[in-house]
Amino acid sequence: MSVRCLTVLFVVLVAAIPASALTVDELDINAGLIFIGTTDAGATGPSPIVPIFGASLPMGITGPFFVEPMLEFFGTYYLWTGTNVAPASAEWGTGFFTIGTLLSFHAGIRYDVTPVLRLGGSLGLDFLLRFPFEFQNSTSGDVADQSSALGYFFSEGRFFYPETRFFLRWQISDPFALTVNLRAYYPLFHLWDGLSQSFLEQFMFSGELGFGVRLGAPAK
Repeated sequence: MSVRCLTVLFVVLVAAIPASALTVDELDINAGLIFIGTTDAGATGPSPIVPIFGASLPMGITGPFFVEPMLEFFGTYYLWTGTNVAPASAEWGTGFFTIGTLLSFHAGIRYDVTPVLRLGGSLGLDFLLRFPFEFQNSTSGDVADQSSALGYFFSEGRFFYPETRFFLRWQISDPFALTVNLRAYYPLFHLWDGLSQSFLEQFMFSGELGFGVRLGAPAK
């Protein structure tokens, strides 16, 4: 119910924005590293840090405000512990490979510090879709673990990750820009899934560099 209410509220707020008020500013291509927290390092190894890449489409609303849909991908290992799934380090040689697709929708504000330097921040509603995709391990036990993990990923709202983001944008030329994104993804499902896990478990943080191409007139 908590995920449903938050999702409905966010959708209603976004739907209240007139389509005529939106202007497509640019197309951004981003790549970086994402940290996925775990508190069971004895079984899974240290918290994995893996590449993440994707694209976003910032759209101005009015003044400094904007919305931004994003689509990103990463791959990492997870281990089925018997009751839950824990992120696993690839170097640890355990677990199964999983593809993560991160669908995000942001609403935020940006501020021009200078004509070429912009700072900003946003709140995001993120949906993390994770699919076990292991070819090397095909024993009956491994297949069963992956099936259990898939059920875990999509139950109790564990795909729901609210996000906060801070970014810096440098307009290196017209129409090209470089961006730096710092993002935190919060596993709120710990509040209701009944497993009493630490907040660090599956908390995520990423640092990304982006390349932006302006698609229209300079934003005002």
